[in-house]
Amino acid sequence: MSELILHQYADSPFSEKIRAIFGFKGLPYQSVDIPAIMPKPDLVALTGGYRRTPIMQRGADIYCDTALIAAVIEDHSPENPIFRGPGLAQAVAAARWTDSEFFRVCVGLVFQPRALAANPRFKDPGAAEAFVKDRAAFTKGSPGLAVPLPRAEAVFREHLRAMDQSLDRQHFLGGDAPDILDFSTWHLCWFVHRQEVLRPYFEGVPKVNAWLERMGGFSTAPVAKTLSSEEAIAIARDSNPRRIEEPKIDPAVGMAPGTMVSVLPTDYGLQPVTGSLLHVDDRRIVVARSDERAGDLQVHFPRYGFELSLAGETP
Repeated sequence: MSELILHQYADSPFSEKIRAIFGFKGLPYQSVDIPAIMPKPDLVALTGGYRRTPIMQRGADIYCDTALIAAVIEDHSPENPIFRGPGLAQAVAAARWTDSEFFRVCVGLVFQPRALAANPRFKDPGAAEAFVKDRAAFTKGSPGLAVPLPRAEAVFREHLRAMDQSLDRQHFLGGDAPDILDFSTWHLCWFVHRQEVLRPYFEGVPKVNAWLERMGGFSTAPVAKTLSSEEAIAIARDSNPRRIEEPKIDPAVGMAPGTMVSVLPTDYGLQPVTGSLLHVDDRRIVVARSDERAGDLQVHFPRYGFELSLAGETP
């Protein structure tokens, strides 16, 4: 049985990114279906407040943000690597742009009026109102998720044309096999392409469409078992947090081990997680926290894109 548990929902684009990585690696995983909007009491019991989708659980260790989740999967299963080759620095940098700026472009497309009118989620006025209120709370204090539609359309078309040129010489953006940039781009193209009303954006880019077919073959990863959220919490409670190899605190943060800190994203979803600082290096931040239902936990965040501050202070 796989020890990796993905907390996700079906139409979450960032969940699709991780599903496709699991599929490419042929790595079964356990799955917990979570609500698309708050409240998410079982998820928050594990994360301490972080609510972005997905998270990955391994026993009593909770991994936030798909950039870190992808790296943890790579460490767990290095076969069919997605972080590799002489172009790795460029791929990682481009993936960061894709996961942030290109994501906002795709949100602008997916939430335009004609797409909303065709989306089953918004057929029920009550469900639509609840979703809008949830996302307003989710983006409070941030610039928001969506790029204005005219700019979103222009950037999306331009990027697809550039992809089509790149794919003229290779099957994947990463070369002969997909890398992290392919998976960071796939889930956002999937987010747009899955809505039939938006498929005209993909006209005139035949190599992109062939790439979509190839990438889509990875998104059927075997699910070893579907768990309830209560079962996932019980697994956390009955597990011990994993030992951190060579724990350290980057001297630049000016904090001692055990300091009570808050961690929150720098872009949106500004809900802090408070815990005892265990580890900070160039790659990740790890804090310890306890929950009356889930027990003792370690919550992991990537260093890039997250802010660390003393608990109770504004970053």
